[in-house]
Amino acid sequence: MANSYDSYRNSSMPIVVDAGSHSLRAGWADQKLPPLIFDNIVAKHKDKKGTHHRILVGNNVHLAGLTGAAKSAFDGGVLVNSDLMEHTLDYIFLRLGIDTDRVHHPVLMTEPVCNPLHSRKLSSELLFEVYQAPSVSYGIDACFSYYNNQMPLGSSQGGFIVSANHNGTVLLPIWDSRCVVEHCRRISYGGLQSVDYMMKVLQMKFSSIPPVKISPADAESYVHNHCYVSLDYMNELRELSNPQSLAPKDIAIQFPYISKFGPTLTAEEQERAAQRRKEQGRRLQEQAAKNREEKLRKKEEYLEVLNALLQNPDNAELRSHGFESLAECEDVVKETEVAIKKARNKQLGIVEPPPERDEPVFLYLDVPDSELTEEQKKEKRKSRLLKAGHDARERARKDKEQERLREEELLRHEEEARNADFGKWLTELRAKRQLVVDKVRARQRKRAQLADRRSQASQMRMKNIASLASDEPTPKRRRKAQTEDTFGADDDDWGIYREIKGVEDEDEDEEDALLLSKYDGLLTTHDPEFVPEDIFGENKSPFANTLIDYLSHGVPTGRETEIEKEARDYQIHLNVERIRIPEVLFQPSIAGLDQAGVVEVLSDVIERFDQAAQIRMIENVFVTGGHSQYPNFTTRLYNEIRALCEPSQKVNIVLARDPLLDAWKGAAKYALAHRPSSDQPSSIWIQREQWDECGHDYLIEHALSNRYYGASILKRDTLF
Repeated sequence: MANSYDSYRNSSMPIVVDAGSHSLRAGWADQKLPPLIFDNIVAKHKDKKGTHHRILVGNNVHLAGLTGAAKSAFDGGVLVNSDLMEHTLDYIFLRLGIDTDRVHHPVLMTEPVCNPLHSRKLSSELLFEVYQAPSVSYGIDACFSYYNNQMPLGSSQGGFIVSANHNGTVLLPIWDSRCVVEHCRRISYGGLQSVDYMMKVLQMKFSSIPPVKISPADAESYVHNHCYVSLDYMNELRELSNPQSLAPKDIAIQFPYISKFGPTLTAEEQERAAQRRKEQGRRLQEQAAKNREEKLRKKEEYLEVLNALLQNPDNAELRSHGFESLAECEDVVKETEVAIKKARNKQLGIVEPPPERDEPVFLYLDVPDSELTEEQKKEKRKSRLLKAGHDARERARKDKEQERLREEELLRHEEEARNADFGKWLTELRAKRQLVVDKVRARQRKRAQLADRRSQASQMRMKNIASLASDEPTPKRRRKAQTEDTFGADDDDWGIYREIKGVEDEDEDEEDALLLSKYDGLLTTHDPEFVPEDIFGENKSPFANTLIDYLSHGVPTGRETEIEKEARDYQIHLNVERIRIPEVLFQPSIAGLDQAGVVEVLSDVIERFDQAAQIRMIENVFVTGGHSQYPNFTTRLYNEIRALCEPSQKVNIVLARDPLLDAWKGAAKYALAHRPSSDQPSSIWIQREQWDECGHDYLIEHALSNRYYGASILKRDTLF
């Protein structure tokens, strides 16, 4: 909705436009806050028939869902597209309520330091020719922020501005009450580059997550909400290698997913579900008891039929029931009686004593073969085999009993050692378990390397297999032209290789799994700080429970539910990235930039001035820009500048009160202070006649403006 224009009609109130490449702020010079704040983007949209076209500007682009088709009039912070800028200015003047055929107010626009003449030419042509503005003025956005934040720091003759904005970080020295543009420096790292760097780091760290899952808007949110400047970067990196220090600084971002466990139930729903399961189990038990009773009743009826058959035996009747003889029927009767008795006793809760073991009898073992007939010799051989099996089982039983006694003895010694010195026993137990864990992980890493045919371990093994497969002895010195080893060039060779390596280390894994199960059981019982680890889990990754795994998936607590473990597969974890992204400002080489850091550049710029100017600049360092809002940024800057100065040198760093809006506020204050009037025209405004005479890229220099290197240079003001 447009603002009212009545209070500004027929007045010379300036319009202030802070045209940043990321966000644009516009309003009247006498307002405390800009009424218009929106993303500086434009999108063109047409309906399905292609007959109606719409131009969307700023936040309307997001509301229409056309962010992917949006374009900016700026490239690298410099205006390059006058058509898109015209649409943006139309939107600004419309929202300000201007309903006249031309703009009757002076327009003050901000621009970056060392703005190209062509960019200023495009802006001036739009304002003078399209909107017929009476006068126009330009100034550096960082200097306007400095002007708005003038602090009681003594004389304002010297200072230094560090402006970390969307497209880069600019360092501007202030001396003799104006910006020394010829000594300004720029570092090609700002908000835009930090978002791109965050996206690249996350996509490389979480390669299994599709790139579309991490959008630029998400990466920008991570940078703004979770990153901070480390006061001691290298030391904090070493601290993050410790899981105890990593866990508090790790931030998990959960992505949406469909759980295989279904939706999470409330406590009442879980209670009702438990009651339903309990009732269903009770019904199943009753049904099972009825089925058992029915089967038992049928067995009893069948036993009565068999008993009647035994009392009046008839061969035809026996064969009709499937028996070949009366003895076979008697055996079935005995088995049925035993089964019925056992089932009834179980129903009544009667515990039957274990059956007595009859000592087996082995015939003719002590009788010589000369005294036996052929049938007896066969029986003797059969008895010998039965006795061998019986003896083997007895030996196994005795060995098992001895193993049980040995385990009881070990447990007794373990109990005595634990009671004698619990601390020493617990330390030794942890050390034993750690040795087993190290062995298992070493084998897992070795398997992972062997699975990659490009790894050194895999190539060495292939050479060993090739030497074993070769029919000829390997010469001590093999010439290239004489012999060439081609084993492994064919995929069939790798099939043989996989078969060879697939059976190794299985016995060691089983032994170590038993040991770990034993140690984990003891530690779980006696060590309250112990967290179980799934060394032999389904994900047999060689990096499980390592620093790489902790950085990517967080530090496990060992008490996660199955639902929480499943959710971890759809998370990204920010830890090192939280300090790595801002650290590029101080160490650009981290991101591959062949540039110096902000403190090094600041030192280089200040050294270009005399001693008095250096002292004054270091005493008045001003930090502004949206990219300067990292926590600890000014503290880190102070520490590093303090380390470069003499002990007696005073260092003072001031952060802008509002790094995002101070440029517009300072421009509004400056435009209002230099508001043109009929009796006293201000020297900061370019009139239409001057613009036509001096050129379309013409600039009147003032305290907060860029330098003009054209043919005409007018009067220069002081900063304050």
